[in-house]
Amino acid sequence: MSIFEERRSDILRRMLADSVPGPLNMELPLLRFELDGDAGVANRELRGLAGWFDRPHPTGRDLRGECDFAAEKLALALVRFGEKLEPETHAAVERFFTAFDFSSIYCSENHWLLFLSSRLIASRVYPDRLFQAYGKTGRELFEEDRRRLADFLRFRARRGWGEFDSGCYMIPVWECMTLLYDYSGVPELRQLCGDMFNLLLADLLQESFDGCQGGAHGRIYPDNALDYAKCGTTFLCRLYAGTGADAVSAANYEALICSFRPDPAVAAIAAWEPERPVEIRERKHLHNICDMQPERPLDGSVRKLTFRSANFLLGSVVYQDDYPDDASRVYAFHQQHDWDLFLRGGSTRCRIFTHHPGDFGEHNYWTGDLGCRCGRFFQHRSAVLALYDIPADQPMQFIHACFPKAEFREVAETEFALFAAGPAAYAALLLPNGWSRTEEGEWAGIEVTSPGAVNAAVCEAGEAADYASFAAFREEILSNRLTFDRGARRLVYESKRCGRIGLGADGSRSVDGVPARFDWPLYDSPLIRSGWDSGVVEITVPGFPARTLDFTLPRHS
Repeated sequence: MSIFEERRSDILRRMLADSVPGPLNMELPLLRFELDGDAGVANRELRGLAGWFDRPHPTGRDLRGECDFAAEKLALALVRFGEKLEPETHAAVERFFTAFDFSSIYCSENHWLLFLSSRLIASRVYPDRLFQAYGKTGRELFEEDRRRLADFLRFRARRGWGEFDSGCYMIPVWECMTLLYDYSGVPELRQLCGDMFNLLLADLLQESFDGCQGGAHGRIYPDNALDYAKCGTTFLCRLYAGTGADAVSAANYEALICSFRPDPAVAAIAAWEPERPVEIRERKHLHNICDMQPERPLDGSVRKLTFRSANFLLGSVVYQDDYPDDASRVYAFHQQHDWDLFLRGGSTRCRIFTHHPGDFGEHNYWTGDLGCRCGRFFQHRSAVLALYDIPADQPMQFIHACFPKAEFREVAETEFALFAAGPAAYAALLLPNGWSRTEEGEWAGIEVTSPGAVNAAVCEAGEAADYASFAAFREEILSNRLTFDRGARRLVYESKRCGRIGLGADGSRSVDGVPARFDWPLYDSPLIRSGWDSGVVEITVPGFPARTLDFTLPRHS
């Protein structure tokens, strides 16, 4: 048995052992079938899932919210365990697909893919049945969805994913592509999914230490923001490259059973140790609900920079185009994580970032800025600037930072600065409005707050080996000049190692007086290169032949 198979079998067994039965544990019946568990129990649980529309949602939410998550699991059960399904189960699953509209009321990227991929599989199984909600037979829907899925994947290869580098939402995307890769029966979709697997994994690994993907992320939740071990992407690194936290709670069943194996060059990126710090530039599609198909995509994009040094990862959204109208703006800054510093060699919680807290799901206490859009960010090499202009109608008129004191080897503080020493790197967080530590409650020892609606932060990191001591690092940072003009909403930081960096609320960004340019390609790093909207990706890993992923097959009419 290969090392991969040993890893896979061990994780599957532990997943089943740790699973707690319940209406929202959708993968449990599949795990029972997979490991030759009690088929009778698995059938009953699967019938319960297929009866999704017959009873209230366990949490009181709209049944049309996560019905597509149920659809994906039911579709997989049909094609992987069809012979183990009892007649009553078969009938319940067929009814789910043919009698109801199982598209979600949530129109985000992952929901769209969940719906289309599940419907394609179901329509392949039931080619002659009428899918009542859509007024077409399975055969008709299969041909329609096959084309739409191919176009969808090619579009993402040309312009990036809207829910970019999401520690949680990459997982349903991965699940859908495993379904298409192994069970669509369409060679074109299998090829597209295989290439996309390799591209996403290469991108993930080049920005990761020990499975922890640093920098900015689109659409994550507080537990993902505070601890990399809670990210499904950390599990993908563990599964495919053997690196990272062994967290069964973040394991993914579909990835474990899929026949996909990464290109050896891609898996080898986990061991990549460049001789000097590198910059990874990326451009991502603006996340919005108007072009999920995509039929009328927006022209705008997000520019993301990750600075990878030997012992830290610092990354941010350095520029983001405006949304053209209120309709497309619905998902602007939706659970977005705009900058992040990760210090290597400590725990999966050894990280620093700032954020304007909100009081609802898409602009919650630790991620997102939906409905506010008060933050602007810019980065040059190992320093990132954050500028906040919080509207008066926002309930929280302050910013805060994740600064988990117990995770650092040493901490030092002044009235306007916090310093952290990791195992082999140093970090400084400068807060010109001052700060106070949260001493009680859930975030005690983790959170620091900084008062004021007009606010700012600067973070600079450095290799411990480049300084005589932690004290020498602090002395240098404190000698750098920081100018925060609250009236003009402008922040300037003059770093001895990174130059004079400027950020304004008017959108201006500069380095040493030169305005920054953002006509970036899709990928620009030592390992991955692709022009914006080109659909051709070059992956070059030291010690391996170059690999070209070509997504430019003609679009379907």
